[in-house]
Amino acid sequence: MRFFIYLFVIFFNANFLFAQNDLKDSFITISKNKAGIPLIIDVQLNDRLQLEVIASLETRSNKAPITIYNGKEVYQIVVKKQVGDTTVYGFPAQDAEWRIAYNKDFSDARGWWINYNKKTAVRYPIHLTNAFYEPTNEVTNHSVNMSGKWKVLFQPGTPNEEMLIGVFQQEMNGRIFGSFLSETGDYRYLHGYAANGKLHLQTYTGYWAFVVEADLNGSNEMTGVFYSGGKSSTPFKATRDEAVQLRNEAELTYLIKRDERVVLNNLIKLNGRKTNLDFSKKGQVTLIQIMGTWCPNCIDETNLLRALKETYGPKGLEIVALGFEVGNDSKKQRSRLKKFAKDLQVNYPVFLAGTSSKEAAAAYFPMLNGIMSFPTSILVDRQGKIIAIHTGFSGPATGTAYTELVEKFKQEIEGALNE
Repeated sequence: MRFFIYLFVIFFNANFLFAQNDLKDSFITISKNKAGIPLIIDVQLNDRLQLEVIASLETRSNKAPITIYNGKEVYQIVVKKQVGDTTVYGFPAQDAEWRIAYNKDFSDARGWWINYNKKTAVRYPIHLTNAFYEPTNEVTNHSVNMSGKWKVLFQPGTPNEEMLIGVFQQEMNGRIFGSFLSETGDYRYLHGYAANGKLHLQTYTGYWAFVVEADLNGSNEMTGVFYSGGKSSTPFKATRDEAVQLRNEAELTYLIKRDERVVLNNLIKLNGRKTNLDFSKKGQVTLIQIMGTWCPNCIDETNLLRALKETYGPKGLEIVALGFEVGNDSKKQRSRLKKFAKDLQVNYPVFLAGTSSKEAAAAYFPMLNGIMSFPTSILVDRQGKIIAIHTGFSGPATGTAYTELVEKFKQEIEGALNE
């Protein structure tokens, strides 16, 4: 599957590592043509479960970012500060960080991944090792091709049974990429391999750590467990099914008072001032994003909405985001939203609307049957009436589902602008 040749890297002077001067001078160059030092990061979720994350430490930047390769997704974490011998890295858009301490020759580092997006901060041990990583040409014994659509049942045969769709693409070397789609969003960039009758998939962000382990029963069935973090585990079974479909969006979130106009009162600007938005008086087509910084799918949706604003903003489209944040400390909530907006280069207004609950979000929209998911997006016409609703978000990891959703957004926006 993989092999690792561990390469210990000796640095000239430990004091240089995170100084403000040029950090690249503090590293012995592995290769003049390489941009960074390869890393293996072990994230220990519990006594049995461990994630192995591939990354690289940038040697040509003063800020020494670490680039994380999460399947088809690539993102960077950057140094926030140095506290004694501990280096603190921050994740983009989310309230999470690594706190790690390097050994004397910087060939090894240990510390913690801390997720502050929860009501109580959650921490997991992490271990970084300098390594030369080279994937083999293929995953051994990958006789099963996982490509295609799978009908997935979480907690099968119980009152809590939930149907999802697995969408996977298996490359020539055996690597598998894809995601699980649910009615309220996707599970982002799952990646891994199938070998020797078993499937292993994972994904890692500042907020999420998912692991999928399954036994394959031939080429069309599997049973396994989905792990979220170190405590939550959900049994599932899956069968190959190219025709499987989720419920139509119109059955999830819908209007119960069609003539009622959208008025949003007591929103809080990121500077702390209160404001009201009456869309019946604005006279503009507006897309309302219901989101939270703790929501990874909201990151994918925000990236799309930023692009839509660039395209349709000059034609009259307005976009506003309503943030529903963990906790009750307005200052901390607004701070998270500011970081989210800055890191993702959000080009539309973001407001603090309340705490991270569907009930809090639903209170703003009494004309709907409720709010089922973060994110939810609502398109409002020039008279302030709701004309389209999207529950959840299928991001880039879902392939065709994402491209179809993007086209649907565009068609709805263009139709509203042309009326």
